[in-house]
Amino acid sequence: MHNFERNQQDIFKQMVDVIADMIPESWEQVYLYGEVIEGAQAVFFYYYPENNSQPVYSENIPELFPVSSDKYRKWRHQFINLLVELNNEFKRNEQELWTNITLHWTSQGKFKIEYNYDDLTDVSLFEQKTIWVYKHLGLHPKSITGKEVLEEYLKKQEEKK
Repeated sequence: MHNFERNQQDIFKQMVDVIADMIPESWEQVYLYGEVIEGAQAVFFYYYPENNSQPVYSENIPELFPVSSDKYRKWRHQFINLLVELNNEFKRNEQELWTNITLHWTSQGKFKIEYNYDDLTDVSLFEQKTIWVYKHLGLHPKSITGKEVLEEYLKKQEEKK
């Protein structure tokens, strides 16, 4: 195994460990979105609690559980650093740079990675998140703006067919 693959695996293991520490209950699966573009990074995830079909949004953890906002921010910052480290690993190895990444893993150890190379300069994080949540979790937005974003996305997808 080459250093690049070994380093990637090490970073992914650290990412999974950080997220597992962030989730204060037993869970079955996690879907995570991470973004690294020039001058900005973002991360959020949804997890499905054990025996529950309703996902929990990562940003709601401090409200739903006895987890301080400071502790949550520290975990989040730690994860963003790992995302940047992963991106830098791609740069060091002269690999095509991704703009965002989706990680999906289960409590049984299944792990899936999707790299995305879309130009995100004209897309807000809100738009990206709305579309990502729909594509990966099948959830429809509740806000009017979110519904408009999804409607526009679906219309464009239909036109591509």
